[in-house]
Amino acid sequence: MKKNEFNTDEGPQESEHPTNNWFAFYVKPQHEKKILNRLKDSFEIFCPLKKERVKWSDRWKTVIKPYIPGYIFANVSEQDRISILNDPSVFRTVCLGGYPAVIREEEIDTVKRIVGHSGVKDMRLESISTGDRVRIKGGELVDVNGVVVAKKGNKAVLRLESLNCNITFTMRQEMLDKQH
Repeated sequence: MKKNEFNTDEGPQESEHPTNNWFAFYVKPQHEKKILNRLKDSFEIFCPLKKERVKWSDRWKTVIKPYIPGYIFANVSEQDRISILNDPSVFRTVCLGGYPAVIREEEIDTVKRIVGHSGVKDMRLESISTGDRVRIKGGELVDVNGVVVAKKGNKAVLRLESLNCNITFTMRQEMLDKQH
């Protein structure tokens, strides 16, 4: 298995020489910066922050907020991942298939490029839910729109209405873009 690849049949791989992988952690609301400050000297922590002007009751104030509220990312070994979970503001590791989800280095690099771009104002992690309108972003059905009628694991069942009838089929969620 390649480094940073996730295999749903076995958990994260342990070896004699621990390797670091990127993991995402769910954290208490408005605790992202506190965790960053507590853990940054011991671990490689990524918590993209932005400056935002907010109106308080009596004045305008520039505050620093996370781009992705409720999450931090850490490039750590399995042992260090468990240590981070001991922080009082960290709820748990984001999991996929019952195991901690390993995030590829390229994905973290992409997020870093996005938050470094001057035109980016907002970023959210959104999951696809039943009832969401989606667009298929690849394969033979690219740019076809549909509605999610069910979800199971990383697959979604879609209903297409463009032919004046319902056609239902299953697709991998990563092939779908949520429509707003």
